[in-house]
Amino acid sequence: MTHLPEQSSRWLLVGLLALGFRAGPAVADSYPRQTALDVLHYDIALELRDESGVLTATTGVRFEALRDGVDRLRLDFEGLTVDAVSSGGRPRPFRHENGRLEVELDRPLLRGEIGAIEVRYHGEPEGGLLVGKNGHGRRVAFAENWPDHAHRWFPCVDHPYDKATAAFAVTAPDRFEVVAPGRLVETRSLLDGRRLTRWSQSVPIPTYCMVVGVAEFAVAPAGMVAGVPLSLWAYPQDAAAAARKFARSALALQFLIDTVGPYPFEKLAQVQSTTRIGGMENASAIFYAEGAFQKEPITESPVPHEIAHQWFGDSVTPGDWDHLWVSEGFATYFDTLFYERLEGPEALKARMARAVGPVKEFHLKHPAPVIDPELLDISKKLNPSNYQKGAWVLHMLRRLLGDETFFRAVRTYYGRHAGGNAVTEDVQRVMEAEAGASLQTFFRQWLYQPGFPEYRVSWRWDARSRQAEVVFEQVQAGGLFDTPVELAFAVGDAQERRTMRVAERRQTVRLDLPGPPSSLVLDPDGWLLHAATVSR
Repeated sequence: MTHLPEQSSRWLLVGLLALGFRAGPAVADSYPRQTALDVLHYDIALELRDESGVLTATTGVRFEALRDGVDRLRLDFEGLTVDAVSSGGRPRPFRHENGRLEVELDRPLLRGEIGAIEVRYHGEPEGGLLVGKNGHGRRVAFAENWPDHAHRWFPCVDHPYDKATAAFAVTAPDRFEVVAPGRLVETRSLLDGRRLTRWSQSVPIPTYCMVVGVAEFAVAPAGMVAGVPLSLWAYPQDAAAAARKFARSALALQFLIDTVGPYPFEKLAQVQSTTRIGGMENASAIFYAEGAFQKEPITESPVPHEIAHQWFGDSVTPGDWDHLWVSEGFATYFDTLFYERLEGPEALKARMARAVGPVKEFHLKHPAPVIDPELLDISKKLNPSNYQKGAWVLHMLRRLLGDETFFRAVRTYYGRHAGGNAVTEDVQRVMEAEAGASLQTFFRQWLYQPGFPEYRVSWRWDARSRQAEVVFEQVQAGGLFDTPVELAFAVGDAQERRTMRVAERRQTVRLDLPGPPSSLVLDPDGWLLHAATVSR
């Protein structure tokens, strides 16, 4: 979503036991998980009318009992009127209050048994499904589920921990095209001025990705990459701008397939929409804010970021809102890696440097760790800690492990959790296995500790010993950081590089050099998130 040399590094590969993600204070994500059942599939059918935002709909929910004695299903559902609930064609008692729909089953289920209910309802959604007019004054409807607004238009377990497959059947006036996750099953006229469109999503996704888009689209095929069909869905007035914006989508898709693994979904549709979010990574049907197509300059951002989310966020989904960085940090970094592939190492360095400013500014206002149990508002987790600092965590981890190990670990992590959930502990576990060493210190200080190292550095040249004496002080409030720091000395026309481990509040190192240096630069290649002042 857009809201918008290795040996010297091996010091940090020494630590204690791996850090479990629930260690420490209680997490902020207190959503009441239903550990006795697992939702498998949603079957969502809705009818949209021209004259109002009122919808009539039916949602079927199929679920599995994970232990004996499951006798009810609790769903999030808010703002709409339930007309009836049934199971196997027979009415079932239900209670609908305070944003929850509780349905009594006809009998307790045994572990492994499959249950199913169907909910009929109607009303005008207050959020979740945005029905109105686009920037050209034409009627449209777009779902905007993130983070937990899906339950405002269909009953569901509205939390990313419980992923499911989904089917969408939308009846609308026949001038509209309908897009949704998955593959197109059918579109047919009902011979009464309406058309039925059905999509089927066969890979489990979080509810925040279960969306529909309804508009008078100009739909254009955009090629095929590794058997994956690409398409553009734009308003006719903006179709030319969409073609420009998405011109390199195939390159981004191919890069991610090559780097991470097979594309996880049936298609890639890129959709102009009335979403209030700059870009929303809905699985296989990415929604982009319409304004980005309607004024110059037409830019590529955030297209690579949202495509990266198909792997990180949609396929591998955070199991807990406190670990949002495993979605947003990964998407932000792999967006940057796409430009590294196209433009080279200097593009990587420049983009990571631009990411530092938001991290520092946010830290001044909100000095908290990336995994922040005290931040209760989910929407406020869309912040530079989860985006830019999350990307920096991966960047530094890449430097620490080296490219071969890092990218192999990313592929292993993705392969292990594709179609499911992951939290920080899962990332750490895979990285440690591939590195063959503990990364406890690294993950603790960069994700569970606020801030970043702030160095005050002084240095002098000792002509008698022909050594540079460098004094490091960590002056940040809070905990210390233990990390290698690369130093670049200008000696004549050459550059002499040395790496030292900085772990103490104050420490001094003496370094042999071939001659007196004229200057000192910390981290010359941009691999360490830090702040520094250097004097002599």
